[in-house]
Amino acid sequence: MIRLRSMDLMYVANKAAIVNEKNEILLVGDAGTHHTEVSRGKLDLPGGRMAKGENPRQGLDREVFEETGIDISKHEVEIIGASNWYIGGDENKEQVTGIFWLVRVQGNQEVILSDEHSFFVWHRIDKTPEWETYSFTDYLLKELRKKFEIQEADPSILGRQGYGLIQLYHGHGKGKTTAALGLAMRAAGAGKKVAIVYFDKGGSAHYSERALLDQIDNIDYFVSGRDRIDEKGRFDFSIIEKDKIEARRGLKIAEDLLSGEYDLVVLDEINSTIALGMLDVIEVIEVIKEKKSSVELILTGRDPHSELLNRAHLVTEMKPQKHYFYSGVKAREGLDY
Repeated sequence: MIRLRSMDLMYVANKAAIVNEKNEILLVGDAGTHHTEVSRGKLDLPGGRMAKGENPRQGLDREVFEETGIDISKHEVEIIGASNWYIGGDENKEQVTGIFWLVRVQGNQEVILSDEHSFFVWHRIDKTPEWETYSFTDYLLKELRKKFEIQEADPSILGRQGYGLIQLYHGHGKGKTTAALGLAMRAAGAGKKVAIVYFDKGGSAHYSERALLDQIDNIDYFVSGRDRIDEKGRFDFSIIEKDKIEARRGLKIAEDLLSGEYDLVVLDEINSTIALGMLDVIEVIEVIKEKKSSVELILTGRDPHSELLNRAHLVTEMKPQKHYFYSGVKAREGLDY
């Protein structure tokens, strides 16, 4: 192997995210031979700086083969990110721009390490590495999770069975309450006891699902809020003191329901009720904290507070890629209300 001198190297590095069919990424442990001693053992990505006269793909192929013995020259690759970092000692830091490439491989890959690295691991993308990492390694793992829509495992619920988690549905697209009602029906069909608290949805003329809920023995629902739609179909957007009183009444109902009598509790429009100032997020969090551990909780509504997003174990955002509302289609009974 020909070792390139530092003066022959450019200040652009190519790093490879070599990912197998199990969504495991190849990470290599820095041997500390070409950097400071503090880098020894840090998890790195195969790849390095381009040589003069190389194009990025040539530099990527060369570096990966030199460091791992894996020939990726015939593989399709894809740029998935870029970042900056520094090389050299504390008094002579030189900035390098890194390009990150996704390389998908199949089957068992034989890894032959160069003297730059002392060990390697095939690491699951959804897991936090047990070893110390470089900042760009962390960056790349986050980019991969976003690309593959993989979330980092939550150690607080790892392997948990049964009910007791928090689900949150938000966004400006159609389907938040619909999703919650679907889960309520599914749970009821499994023999579970379900409660729904409607926030800011007073009245009964504009909620067709309630006619069906009235017929299901193990689903109870409770209504709070004013009827905001008048006889001409006009919506009242104002927030008055009565709205706050009604919201607090709904929250008190929710507090009682979360004590354990029900398996699943839905707080419909709780997110927007907080966002519009009818409830303080702190008082809602206090109620959630007292929830019995066996009760599954579903929160819906636009513009959720960050405290609720952080507490939820499942977060789904509904985004309107298309909506017939913008074509002048009015709300239709049985579909939109």
